[in-house]
Parts: sequence; C-alpha cells; structure tokens
Amino acid sequence: MTTAAPQQPEAPFDATIEATLLVDRLAACLVNCRIYELSHSRVQNALQELQRRLQDFARATSAGKILIGVAERIVFCQGKPLLGASIGAPRLVELLANWKAGGIEFEPPVELAALEQLLLALNSRPDAGADAERFNTALAERKVARVRLLPPYVDRQAAAGGAEAAAAQPELDSAVQIGLRFYQTVVDLLQTVTVSVCRGGRIDFAPVQTQAERMLHLLEQKDRQALGLLRQEQYDAFTFGHSLRVALLAMQFARSLTDDRDLLIRIGTAGLLHDVGKARVPFELLHATRPLDAEERNLMNKHSEFGAEILLDHHDADPLAVAAAFGHHRGPDGSGYPRTQHEHHVSLVTSIVKICDIYEALTAARPYKQPMSPIRAYRVMLAMGDRLDRKLLRRFVECNGVYPVGQLVELLDGRLAVVRCPTRDPLRPVVAIVEDVGNLDLECDDDVVMDLSDIECCSAHGILCDLTAEEARFRQTAQVASS
Repeated sequence: MTTAAPQQPEAPFDATIEATLLVDRLAACLVNCRIYELSHSRVQNALQELQRRLQDFARATSAGKILIGVAERIVFCQGKPLLGASIGAPRLVELLANWKAGGIEFEPPVELAALEQLLLALNSRPDAGADAERFNTALAERKVARVRLLPPYVDRQAAAGGAEAAAAQPELDSAVQIGLRFYQTVVDLLQTVTVSVCRGGRIDFAPVQTQAERMLHLLEQKDRQALGLLRQEQYDAFTFGHSLRVALLAMQFARSLTDDRDLLIRIGTAGLLHDVGKARVPFELLHATRPLDAEERNLMNKHSEFGAEILLDHHDADPLAVAAAFGHHRGPDGSGYPRTQHEHHVSLVTSIVKICDIYEALTAARPYKQPMSPIRAYRVMLAMGDRLDRKLLRRFVECNGVYPVGQLVELLDGRLAVVRCPTRDPLRPVVAIVEDVGNLDLECDDDVVMDLSDIECCSAHGILCDLTAEEARFRQTAQVASS
C-alpha cells in the first residue's frame, strides 16, 4: 500500500495581486492583437488565460460581476485602485478613452467568442459620436453576452446608489496623476518598440532617448513618484515595468558615479532597451506563471543574443545599449550567458545594468515567487562572488541605501512605515507611518512623517526590520486582531 505524498498548501488568495494579474492578462491580449491575427495561437492562448483568470477571480471573491474601470488614467478592479496595473495597461486606458467609456464589466463565465469580439470591437476605430452605449449595441448585435462597456465615471455623489458606485473614482494626489501619466507613456513606448520588432520593423531611438532624459530630470528633482517606483513589488505580465525600473535604478546609481548628463541619458536608454531581445522569445515562455525547465530556460537565455542582433541591425544604435543588451547576464570574469567563442569585455555600463537587473528581479514579485526585501537581495548578490563587480556592488548598496525609498519597515514600537527618503545616517531614514498597506501607492500629504535620524526620534523610533508588502499585510492584520 502506497501513501500519497502530502499536498502543498495553496497560497492564500490575495485579491489585489489577482486583480493586477487579471488586468495584466487583458493588457496582454490587447498588445498581442497589435502583433498577430486574432486566430494566432499566441492571441488565443492569451484569451484563454484571461478567460480562466476571470472565472477564478469571480469564484474566489463570489462576485457576480467584475468591474475593471479607468478614471484619471488609474485602473481599478472592484473599486480598488491598482497602480502597478495602471502603469502596465496604457493601451487599455487609451482604447476606453476612444470609446468614451469608464471601464469594462464582465459577468463570468464569459465565452471565448465573446472575448474575441470584445478585442475586435475595442481595436476598431470609433466613428464620430461613438460611445459606450453604441459599443454595447454593436456587441449585442453580434450576440455577445456577459460583457459590456461602462459609461464614464462621475463623482462619488453622482454615482451613489448606481451599479458603478463600487468603482467610483479615487481621490488622487495631483503628483500621483502626473507621475502615472509619465510612466504609462514610457511603458506604451516600450510596447510600441516590441510591436515594431515583432513585425520586422525598426526602432526609433529618439523617443526612447527623450524618455530617458525625462527620467533623469525626475531623478534630479527627487520626484517622489519616480523614486517610489524604484521599489515596486507588484508583478506585471510583460517585462516593460521591469525595464523601466532597471533604467531608473541604473540612472540613479550612475548619478553617484558621474555628472555627465549625456552619459546618464545613454545609460537610461541602455536600461530601457536592455531586454529588447525578449520580443523574440515565445510568448508562452516569457509570460509563464511557473518556473521554466532546462530547455525552456536555455531558450529564454537567448534573449540577450537576440537583443544584440536587433540593435546591431540599426546603424544608429548606441554601442552602450548594444553592450548592455548583449552582456547584462555576463560577469566580469566572462561567466554567465550568452556564451561566445570570442573574448568579450564587460563595460562599466554593462556592469551597472547587470547589478540593477538582478536587484530588480530579486525584489519584484513573480507568479512563482514572493519579492525579497532589499537587505535580503543585497545578501544574495554579495554571495554571488565574482559574477558581479564587487566594488561596484558595494557602491550600489551605498547609493541605493540600506533602506531604499519605498521600502516597508517595522518600527521598534510595532508600527509599520514606508521609507520616504534617506538621511546622513544609513540606518535611520525619513519614514511615513502606514495606516493601510493596501494603499501604499496612493501617498497623501497628510501622512505622519518622521525623521528617524532626529535625536528626539532616535530613542523611540528605530527600525526593527524590513518587510515585503505581503509581510507587512500579515503584521498589520495581526496588529488589528490583537487590538
């Protein structure tokens, strides 16, 4: 008689993470439709994953309807703002605006044919005077049920008591709105680059360099939203958010090494394009929600070779961008990938991008792993030995901070806080007390802010430990339960 192996307990359902993944799957469908025909396997696979996510979300939340709305370029689901999803879904925001719509309502189970018709209709060019009502009429004529566009959102008082009241527009700081529009512009640009590469077209480098220059300006102004994005744990279905964060990290780090603005903009451009080769990686591997096997991993590893090939095909490509795309997975000793027959020297820019690439990957969420806190990521990177430039890595830790901007921490008195900015004391930054971990992305000017380096704060408000968002939610829940 054999005994069945004990099943691993399933991870608890997190509505915010699952809603973000749901929006990302919808964004994936929209982007794929810009590249392939509706019948293409990659579009169909994306649609099937969206269909599954809708059904699972409805089952887990007991929701009869799922509302994905947009207000002031913020994407939200069931009334909860999703900043990570908002950054990754500029195409969705734009298409809904074209149809004068405030969102999409799904009533699972939704047929695959209905999702196909939704994509076709969204991507069609609206006539003058077209709006959500005419869109829904056209869907009904195509026998599409359980899917409809929502009218534009109004203020909370006007929406009170209506079906869309649950998704009323959140009150947002103007800085959040301005920053969000910028991030969406960058992500949309990277999506356009990917679509062009997949279609065999060429990359227009001027807009990429322009966005790198804007990023540098935000960092120079110590923009709170730009610095906050350096610490973004949410998973995004595409790698655009990853490339944006790597570019910001690389530029912020490089600013501590040089004041050459032209070089800093080139480094930002290299960071934005360092993963351009992933445009040639099969969709199923690039967006897999499981660890890859050895054969799949080998294919994924070719993205650095693909990136160099893509950029070398352009006579106006910056050599720094080519070097970063090709060598950001290689160590100073030549280890790593891609493996080549010739000697390959790793430039300083390549090493900077490599460090930032690894750090971002460790501290970001993935479907198959939880994010590491920065301190834990530092430990992992220091243990990598000669695979990283150790002197440069030490400088990165000094520049990024023991407690980077956006890091969640637990204070000695048990309260949770988020790091706002560093001080001269690397162990005692300026922090803001966290009242609701679920609303970390929507900072407001009323937050209680404390400078832990201040003498009066030193004795009572030191940092006990650093946390991930998931750990912070657990501790916050425990505090509420015990009070």
